[in-house]
Amino acid sequence: MSNSIIDGREIAGFYEEKLKEKIALFERPPSLHTVLIGEDEGSKVYVGVKDRGCKRVGIDTRTHKLNENVKAHEVVKLIEKLNHDEKVDGILLQMPLPEHLDAAERISRIDISKDVEGMHPFNLGKLITGNEGVVPCTPGGIITMLEYEGVKLEGKEVCIVSHSPVVGKPMSLMLLNRNATVRVVHEYTDNLGEHTSKADLLITAAGIPGLITADMVKNNSVVVDVGMNRLENGELVGDVEFDEVKKRCEKITPVPGGVGPMTVLTLLQNTVKLADKESEKI
Repeated sequence: MSNSIIDGREIAGFYEEKLKEKIALFERPPSLHTVLIGEDEGSKVYVGVKDRGCKRVGIDTRTHKLNENVKAHEVVKLIEKLNHDEKVDGILLQMPLPEHLDAAERISRIDISKDVEGMHPFNLGKLITGNEGVVPCTPGGIITMLEYEGVKLEGKEVCIVSHSPVVGKPMSLMLLNRNATVRVVHEYTDNLGEHTSKADLLITAAGIPGLITADMVKNNSVVVDVGMNRLENGELVGDVEFDEVKKRCEKITPVPGGVGPMTVLTLLQNTVKLADKESEKI
């Protein structure tokens, strides 16, 4: 890769080695349990990637598979069982859920001390106050990536193309915590390019292939592409017209191999934090 392309796999590997060293000091391996509902192919792929990451660093992991038509009370029953199991450190409720299940309601049933994705309302509230003990995985991974790359955030103009509770909203909070000037836009924003073209750091997670073109990007900016879009020919691409946009950037993430490995890394880091009962950050 050229110097302008951020290698998420390499960065994740660097921090995984540090996790392995920390886990080796634990009395027992941290334990992460995933609740997987239905047959969503993307979810199954992510769970497989997560399992391999856990194996690399020494985290015990188990997946609880439930039928697509499972009743809401049965999901709650499983979550409550995991909440009360002292050997379970982290609980991951894999998204998306089937339409008949309310995701926010199910997440709120996870014990806050086992909320490995930092998505419980209580933990999101802590994020607003600047407490970043356990944070949503993709925003957390992006911050780790930017810090590794030496990207300065304080005082910089940042544009986030996403207002989702998974990426856009928590990402904006984490950047504000670092004294960046943050603008949040989305696919429905009028004149989107007027906003993105002013950004020193552009983060896009809209899930729309080709949304960000070269004329929408500031020269010598940093572009982080969270989009994961499968084209009809099977190719996996982001939201950014990569080949053209990279010519204008100081740094840019590829798809795949950019943000994805960092998301998994943060999941592993969060699991270790939750298992470390002496941690002052929890």
